[in-house]
Amino acid sequence: MWKSLTLITFTAALALAGPPAVCHPVAIGDAASLPWRNANGWDGADPSYKIANLSADTLKLLNGSAPVNVRMETLRRAAIYSARHAGVAIKLMNELEARTKSAKSDPLAWFDAGYFIEAVRQTEFIYRYDMLDAPVRSAWVHRGEKLGPDGRPMIEKALALGGKGMHHALALIDEYRSADLKHHAKR
Repeated sequence: MWKSLTLITFTAALALAGPPAVCHPVAIGDAASLPWRNANGWDGADPSYKIANLSADTLKLLNGSAPVNVRMETLRRAAIYSARHAGVAIKLMNELEARTKSAKSDPLAWFDAGYFIEAVRQTEFIYRYDMLDAPVRSAWVHRGEKLGPDGRPMIEKALALGGKGMHHALALIDEYRSADLKHHAKR
């Protein structure tokens, strides 16, 4: 009985708090990131931001000197922006994956690609349950289904290549996956 109560409480807490890689901003102080406005809640996307610049702006911000927390917040914002515009997430994902091929031993390139994929996957939780007025995008498939990119192995590779400060990102991914898996099993 206690296990069931714990599962229900945890799933309800996740539903209220939202997917952690999307709904929980990462503190970056005054560091540069994508344009964002102070908002009550997870979505501070600036409506005046030109989405056509998202890939170039994101890649510029993910330079070699950007710390992991700034990368996480920048990629979180990029995922939120791209979730509203067909093809934008795929374009940025392709560009991030291309960086892994040209810099095979760069842990940050692998981290960026993997974290972005996972942040986009978590935006699907929001759109899947129609919490916003946006269509569910068919290019990204939900956890537990057969298709769709998986960013976790990329982050694991980044750690294997000597990446530092990335374990928190894995914890956010695992927290979401665990709750999502339990949700699907219950249904």
